[in-house]
Amino acid sequence: MNRELRTALTGMVILALALGIGRFVLTPLLPLMQADDGLTLIAGGWLASTNMLGYLFGALLCALYPLPPRLSLRIGAIGVALATLGMGLTTHLDIWLLWRFAAGVASAALVVHGIAWSMARLRAAGRPLFEHVVFSGTGVGIVSSGLLVAAARPLGASSSALWITFGIITVALFAAAWRRLGEDDAIAAAPSASSGVASPSGPAWALVVTYGLLGFAYTIPAAFLPLIAEQQLHLPALREWFWPLFGAAMAVSTLALRWLPARVNNRTVLAACSVCLAGGMLLGVAGHGVASLVLATLLVGIAMMPAVMYTMREARLLAPRNPVRLIAALTITLGIGQAAGPACAAWLAARTGGFDLPLIAGAAASTAGMICMLVRRLRRETKSSMDVISSASGASPSRLCQRHS
Repeated sequence: MNRELRTALTGMVILALALGIGRFVLTPLLPLMQADDGLTLIAGGWLASTNMLGYLFGALLCALYPLPPRLSLRIGAIGVALATLGMGLTTHLDIWLLWRFAAGVASAALVVHGIAWSMARLRAAGRPLFEHVVFSGTGVGIVSSGLLVAAARPLGASSSALWITFGIITVALFAAAWRRLGEDDAIAAAPSASSGVASPSGPAWALVVTYGLLGFAYTIPAAFLPLIAEQQLHLPALREWFWPLFGAAMAVSTLALRWLPARVNNRTVLAACSVCLAGGMLLGVAGHGVASLVLATLLVGIAMMPAVMYTMREARLLAPRNPVRLIAALTITLGIGQAAGPACAAWLAARTGGFDLPLIAGAAASTAGMICMLVRRLRRETKSSMDVISSASGASPSRLCQRHS
């Protein structure tokens, strides 16, 4: 196995642990926790939001007190493992909240430094297409965790036993990646073969705003998909299977994007992801039956990781020398949106007796993100048109405006 592929697979494992387990393993386990421990929907929403708050806090720490990448990754993996094991050793909500917060902090360290660590080495080696393997890690983690829960549920496995199982899996997987993180970092200092080819397509603030809006939007189905499926279909036996389907859509879409033409603008992809996300959530409201919910799940899953991946690509264009702080800033904004999403959705669902209104709110946020991306494109196109007109007429754009006024 060549060095670049090992780097990509290590990055994939890091994201699978950080997001597939540290962040989103609560989603397939939430219905079991309701059945085993009487967890309420509101309490489940707070568990998800507390994890997002921890993620936000962890991103702030990465931005303000950046540690060496390998040290941060190792601390983050240990934190995810301990917090996941801790969830299975108690049934007290206040302690669960502390563990979910700790898991969020640790996950942020893995995401911020895992993405930066992987992308720096792959781009320095001239193999940016392997980034698709890295970003597929979240989908791989979700598929694996979802299939394990779906298979264990008919066997009578408790939520506590599954939490402990996921903690052990985290320890085992990161132990395999530990040595890889200790290898020489010389490759990171090599000049990138692709540096200078592309340029950012807009300012950082537009990217940051859109990322936060998408964070609010996608955490609603990401936190409650099995409950949404059970409520709409009234078939408890099927609810766990929508989560691995969700993860499979994420992984496949991320890998498939390697064939997207390189000339396609990052922000165009982000606008398309926003439309896909909004469409999936609206279909979840308007559609009825298994087929509609399957399609809605696929649309939402398809949009998630490409949005993350192309946001990070644009971040590297905006900060080519050291993207860690910008990645941390994006993660902070994403964390704010993600922290608000589950708590808001749980409150609205409890008040209205269903998830229709939360899904509509998520679709609205996603649409706002799409508009933000399109506004940037329209402004660039308007400027280009004015430049062409001024060149043809020999007048500056400001003089043309004065003439028309």
